[in-house]
Amino acid sequence: MPSEQELIQAATRLHGHLLARHHAGGLVHGPDAGVRFHLRLWRFLKAGFPQVRWNDDYIFMQTQGYWIISNWMLSRLTHEPLYRSLALEAAEATLRLQQSAGFWRYPLPERKHLIATVEGNWAAMGLLASYTHEPSKEFLDGARRWYDYLTSTIGFQPHGSGKAINYFHQPRGKLPNNSVEALWVFLRLAQVTDEKRYTEHVDGLVEFLAKTQLPGGELPYIVAGPYERGRIHYLCYQYNAFQYLKLAWAAALDPDPRLRRILRALGGFLAKGVTPSGACRADCACIRPETDYFTAVLAAALHEASIADCRLPSESGMASVDRQPSALYRELSARCYDRLLARQRTDGSFAYTSGDYGFLRDSRSYPRPQAMTLFHLLYPIDDCRSAIEGCTGAR
Repeated sequence: MPSEQELIQAATRLHGHLLARHHAGGLVHGPDAGVRFHLRLWRFLKAGFPQVRWNDDYIFMQTQGYWIISNWMLSRLTHEPLYRSLALEAAEATLRLQQSAGFWRYPLPERKHLIATVEGNWAAMGLLASYTHEPSKEFLDGARRWYDYLTSTIGFQPHGSGKAINYFHQPRGKLPNNSVEALWVFLRLAQVTDEKRYTEHVDGLVEFLAKTQLPGGELPYIVAGPYERGRIHYLCYQYNAFQYLKLAWAAALDPDPRLRRILRALGGFLAKGVTPSGACRADCACIRPETDYFTAVLAAALHEASIADCRLPSESGMASVDRQPSALYRELSARCYDRLLARQRTDGSFAYTSGDYGFLRDSRSYPRPQAMTLFHLLYPIDDCRSAIEGCTGAR
């Protein structure tokens, strides 16, 4: 496992790259790999002609959320006043972009007409983290407005006795990833405000997740519904690593035994995603292309799994069920972090992918996955066992 000093050095180098290359006025901006055709092909054409001024300078609230929380982490780890200043500047800039109805606009042109759950969730979490360190009523009010918009306008789809949060304000399939994230946001709001109204939908979300987890521990990508057919696999280990972390943070706030069951099985699934080199597998079927931010989140999730108490309560004799040993999770997490640090570029940045189609190259700097990587580099060395207990300022 890299030392704390090595991880901090890697994180500060990446932070410096983002600050110099992608930061202005509290906002982290720049190109994005995009979705569908853009992700699979068009980005490689752009990378091949760096002299062209491509019109793809985007501001994602997901990037803002990771950037804000990472700066609070660095503030505590280094005691440098710069990071506190950057966190507050970013929170204030995020708040200025909130629409009067409570949402944030989606930046990609092909989805500009949609309002995305993930964008509002990460904006709200950045505001809540800042509120914990700097109790400005405006930060809390911004998170409250998002919750009201999310629950009243974006809304839910029923699933048996449970419910799934919608991906956009126009319904599509039921995605467990979004429900995991909403669960975390709701519990965090309840914790910060001590208001029970924010837990109204928690039981339904947990029930949906518990009922849809696959026998092998994986949470499916899309659960079929009236708007979209189901799809079991998509970026299996990346998606599930993100979900593992958020579920662990939720479980730190809610003792529901169903969350512990989900985590125990999900940890075993993630252990299968590490290649011999330490990289994260591309998906359930393929090892390549290698994507650095996949490896970063898998490293953090396995680190969390190595220290999480995922034992089931003593009910129906289930407490004695064998589990993946914590030592293996630690070993796999260390392998992932070693691989990640070895791939950091001289300017502090990370590539998006390598090995695409065997020959295509994309060397552009994408701030959104790199802001995620910054957070995950810091995750094992922050002064807490999980992001809920420290990285978002719960202590």
